[in-house]
Amino acid sequence: MKRMVYMALTDLAGRRLLHRMPLPMRPLPEQLPDLSCAVYAVEDENGKVCYVGSVYRPADPHGLASHIGEYLREDPRTSKWSRIYVLPLQPSTSEVEVRRFGGKVAGWLLPYDRERWPQAS
Repeated sequence: MKRMVYMALTDLAGRRLLHRMPLPMRPLPEQLPDLSCAVYAVEDENGKVCYVGSVYRPADPHGLASHIGEYLREDPRTSKWSRIYVLPLQPSTSEVEVRRFGGKVAGWLLPYDRERWPQAS
């Protein structure tokens, strides 16, 4: 993802954004930041966005890592995941806002694994 795209997405998050994390991360739960609320975009090894997801686990400070770990164990499509870009959200962000923002990000990035897109209303 180009830095300008990431920055535009952080602007779209508005007051919900916790802070910017423009560098990609490996999809390894033990290397992910401690976040309970976030939207994330996943790229394959060719730099194509294959998935956009969100996590809302206000009681779990390791919510993002737990969520990604579950996907890695349960969904064979994650074998193509190469990089994750994280848009960390304020812990006070409601689940509706997290899911809605995830839908907006998916609408911008158009991931090719789309079957689980959240609704952006």
